[in-house]
Amino acid sequence: MKATLTSGVMLLAGLALLAVGSVARADDVPSFKNRGEKEKEWVSDVGTAVVKAARSGPTAIEMDSYKIEDVKDKKDRKDLKITMNWKGGITKKKFVSTITVHIDSTKEKEWEVLNIDYEDDNKVSFTKPNANNIQDLVKKFNR
Repeated sequence: MKATLTSGVMLLAGLALLAVGSVARADDVPSFKNRGEKEKEWVSDVGTAVVKAARSGPTAIEMDSYKIEDVKDKKDRKDLKITMNWKGGITKKKFVSTITVHIDSTKEKEWEVLNIDYEDDNKVSFTKPNANNIQDLVKKFNR
């Protein structure tokens, strides 16, 4: 009984740390309303925020590549396509994420995020990418 109680307490403590970690990450989210001058650094910050929202413990997150494309047949629409590399926090295996941020670029200086598509090649994890956290970023990116 005592071992079970201790295990339960440790599990709750771990969950509390995860909750605090996700709250702390919200401050690191870049804004699409104020992109700044350093585009590559800003895009890397965007990609990092999406990977952190999607997965619970990614480490060594780095941007591999990005491109901003006009959406065919849609005026004032752009797709920001980002490829990110990262390692699993527990497994230390390398993974690749493909992110597409759909943007309304009507106002050149103040883009608005419409949606985010996310995929990665992590077949090791028992959980899928957290779609709710990814979609919550839309509001945070538009602040």
